[in-house]
Amino acid sequence: MAQISVKVIIEKVFMDYSMWILLLGVYICIGALIPSLLTPANIQNILVQGVIVGCLSMGMAFVILTGNIDLSMVAIAGFAPLVGIYLMKYFGLPFYLAIVATILIGAGVGLLNGLMVEKLKIPALVQTLITWWVLWGVVLVMTGGEAIPVLSSEWCWIGSAWIGPLRAIVFAYILVIILICILASSTRTGLRFYLTGGNRIAAQAAGINTSRIIIISFIISGIMAATAGYFLSARLGLVTARYAEEWFMPSIAAPVISGFSLTGGRGNFINLIAGAYLVQIIVIAVRLAGLGGWYEMLTQGLLIAAAVLIDVARKKLMRLEY
Repeated sequence: MAQISVKVIIEKVFMDYSMWILLLGVYICIGALIPSLLTPANIQNILVQGVIVGCLSMGMAFVILTGNIDLSMVAIAGFAPLVGIYLMKYFGLPFYLAIVATILIGAGVGLLNGLMVEKLKIPALVQTLITWWVLWGVVLVMTGGEAIPVLSSEWCWIGSAWIGPLRAIVFAYILVIILICILASSTRTGLRFYLTGGNRIAAQAAGINTSRIIIISFIISGIMAATAGYFLSARLGLVTARYAEEWFMPSIAAPVISGFSLTGGRGNFINLIAGAYLVQIIVIAVRLAGLGGWYEMLTQGLLIAAAVLIDVARKKLMRLEY
């Protein structure tokens, strides 16, 4: 019995935290090939950059859980903080209210996406692609294609300050992770995301308002995109029309690699955090290897392809088991 119990425990740990084991293994292997990846400076860089892809991935994951996708997140990440910065600059809004406004703008865009998808029955792929291009155009008009500096030191504090050995942005990210994990695993709403994506008809038969759940998933996606945009603007001290676009493909790859099914209903947010860092480590390793931007794009494309193949293989294995 003791041996069986130990075996069960080992299997559970491996299944529940498989991405963390893979993350550690990949980091050690790449570090052996590119020693500069293991320096304290690059460890800090990985932690900080992982915040952006992590926030975007968590928002994307809620939408994927319901069987949808949100292509507009990187546009929201550029648009929402830009409006917040303009509210400070031209209307004298205090920085903390501007941050709140940034998050609310993200929620508002997410609400619009959700309503268009659920009430007008526009496919999520089409609706969020429209939102992406519209917001991108709005930001280009607002900025004239130029980088807009953030003049508020308070706004940028979280991106530049240190708390002990880590940047403040990492601690803020930990707080976000805790809130998201509580929502996903310890609330009725969190369970309903899984049920809606797993079998929408059955969820409706059980009395779940699946339209409401899908709309909420897009609202969360918008909030997380705006949060990522705020963190990025605070770290860089500026906003540009396309400064978040490099995170688009990683934000899709991370959830799928971590076990989120593209058809919805399955995923582990603890593994997602590791998956986001895994994707970011690979991207940073390509840069440290001295390869150009084209190779970085190729790497991200291959990550997406690998993520899709993993999802397909996982589904086939599940069919064989049953």
